[in-house]
Amino acid sequence: MTLTNKLPLLRPVVAALTAALSLGVAQAALAQSNPNILVVAVPSDIQNLDPTLSSGDIITQEMLTNVYDWLIDYKTTDADGTITSDPSAFVGGLAESFDWSDDGKVLTFHLRDGMKFSNGDPLDAAAIKFTYDRIFDQGGVTAALTKMAAVPDKDHVKVIDPLTVEFDVDTPNTLLLGNMAQFGHSILNPKVVEPHMTADDPYAHEWLKTHTEGSEQGPYKLAQWTPGDSWVLDRNDNYWGEAPKIQRIIFKIIPDPSSRLAQLLSGSVDIAYDLPTTDIKSLEDNPDITVHADTTRTVGYLGMNNDVAPFDNKLVRQAVSYAFPYDTMIDQVMNGYAIQLTSPIPDGTPTHTDEFFKYKNDPAKAKELLTEAGFPDGFETTLQIPSGLQQAKEAAVYAQQSLAQAGIKVTIQEMPGAAFTEQLQKHTLGFFYSSGWTSINNDPYYHLYWLFNSSCCNYANYKNPDLAAAIDKYTLSTDIEARDAAAVEAQKEIIDDAPWIFLDQPQKIVATRSNVKGYVYYSSDNYMRFKYIYKE
Repeated sequence: MTLTNKLPLLRPVVAALTAALSLGVAQAALAQSNPNILVVAVPSDIQNLDPTLSSGDIITQEMLTNVYDWLIDYKTTDADGTITSDPSAFVGGLAESFDWSDDGKVLTFHLRDGMKFSNGDPLDAAAIKFTYDRIFDQGGVTAALTKMAAVPDKDHVKVIDPLTVEFDVDTPNTLLLGNMAQFGHSILNPKVVEPHMTADDPYAHEWLKTHTEGSEQGPYKLAQWTPGDSWVLDRNDNYWGEAPKIQRIIFKIIPDPSSRLAQLLSGSVDIAYDLPTTDIKSLEDNPDITVHADTTRTVGYLGMNNDVAPFDNKLVRQAVSYAFPYDTMIDQVMNGYAIQLTSPIPDGTPTHTDEFFKYKNDPAKAKELLTEAGFPDGFETTLQIPSGLQQAKEAAVYAQQSLAQAGIKVTIQEMPGAAFTEQLQKHTLGFFYSSGWTSINNDPYYHLYWLFNSSCCNYANYKNPDLAAAIDKYTLSTDIEARDAAAVEAQKEIIDDAPWIFLDQPQKIVATRSNVKGYVYYSSDNYMRFKYIYKE
């Protein structure tokens, strides 16, 4: 992979294409005429490429998902030529198969024979062991996910022979497979990574932040990255699976959504991400464009910090919940491309129910609750949102207008994205907008644990000791009936405690030129799998 400051001619896919592959004037011609090249308009750059400690940036995570594979993957089905994924069913990835011991305490992976990394080095059990040793030694989110599923340390990962690896599990559970089916568990090439391990950087994190070459084993490899301008994926000819039809993918960074839309309409790009929902309906009527819109399990909410007055008062949180204009959020902010979030466990996740959701826009009820809480004249508060996110700004304005009818005066504070994220992760925001969380493991307790019981992502500082005890009890339980019943009860309690204003589950919208085929929606993580894409 080449990291450049200015984008020169790209390395050829085939010799005949060499002179055509700069991203200037030739871009439109490539998108319109070359079936082997795909041009994608994205809003932002990729960032930290170390899969174990990657940034929370979804563009980066999608790129990693296309250059790395994992031991297992999500099952897909092909119905009448339409491929869909099942976020609760698993098949082999780098592992040809896997099986559990009778007591549920040993998970054995049987690797595919003859696999190679992109540079031709063999991929065997030694690479699996190296990767998981690094995961546990380095720490971070991937280590936490593995420990959460009762694999506490690297000594529980054992090489049996060059094609067999065992994971010893302290407690039989249903979480481990789902926790492993994501980019953080990307298998790395020890021959490539080890030379970059130093005393100052024992895990080669600094090198992996900007490099993947020689360690990729997925359908594509990173060929070039020009920060702030573009990056390029080339087909990995050493990929163990079926070769992708697209040979080269050019990702062009276009921050302005109107410009991304214009380039899609002109045919200068084949695919455009994150277009304004106000423009989607017109695209649906355009015969040259195909709009893919799928309801996600992503949750959007306004968090109320339970440690910050007046949101430490349950009655206040309920009052604010009754003051919000839910229909306006769906119809005006999301322009119909979302469903209302009606539970802390989103629709599409097992045990989800909307039977306990009781909030609607009712200013009189809100005032009644505020009076009971000791705020008969309402109160003043600040709603903090990340700058540059249009739907956050619109949601905040509608919240401001609607809450005012209940006597709550809201000041909107737009914060730079980095500063907002820093305070969010420190749990210091009082009243705030949050969107983008998708539970990679489609398990109710994965969702409950991270968002309502952990020190990591419980940004509203929600506290319910009895519920916390239930989450701890059932997260690893294999008593499915009792586990599911407790998850339903958890939804009832959280809705009544109102740590959030429950906003929406947005649709994942991807607009393509009509000749782009093979789009597959993965509800597990919402990331595009380019190995299925082709052009007619």
